[in-house]
Amino acid sequence: MPVRVFSQQEKEELRIKMLDAGFPLLKEYGMTHTSISKITKAASIGVSTFYNFWKTKEEYMTELIQYRRKKMLPLLIDKDILIGKRKVRRDEAKKFFLKLVDEDVSIYAHMTLEDEYKLTKSSDTFAPDLTKETAIIKELTGYLEHPRKNPDIALIANLTKLLAITAESRNLLHEKGYDETLDVIVEKILDLLFEK
Repeated sequence: MPVRVFSQQEKEELRIKMLDAGFPLLKEYGMTHTSISKITKAASIGVSTFYNFWKTKEEYMTELIQYRRKKMLPLLIDKDILIGKRKVRRDEAKKFFLKLVDEDVSIYAHMTLEDEYKLTKSSDTFAPDLTKETAIIKELTGYLEHPRKNPDIALIANLTKLLAITAESRNLLHEKGYDETLDVIVEKILDLLFEK
């Protein structure tokens, strides 16, 4: 039986199909119980196809997180902001940061600290990198109305990571104070990003 050779476009379509299948599975099963076979079944492809793209589930999950981040930006920031017709106000930025941990759109709300640890061990993608984080935060401040001139990048990066860790640790926190905890973290991030 001849082996089928896929075009670059077909390969990209298969990759996207598997990445799109991952988020609903992660929401339902969590990272530990989202198996490669579940991913490939949801994408209607063979397991061997998965290994043409990723060596491990952790490698896949790392790319899934990056893929979801890219998909979230247009959901959170409207077109006029992205093309520079207007700037993000503080109240809009607050909604943006809260969406980063919203169960319906965010991957972090469906992960655990153990998942984060596994991914950090398997890839340097999530390791603290002040150069990369400076570039991201400088890009973000370009969208803001009245941003601070010299924001504390390391503190903003740490608080943003703490926001994700809070969502990942929700089951360890008091439910009654959870939303207020998120609100306090986000307000501090906004204080560091916006001029008073």
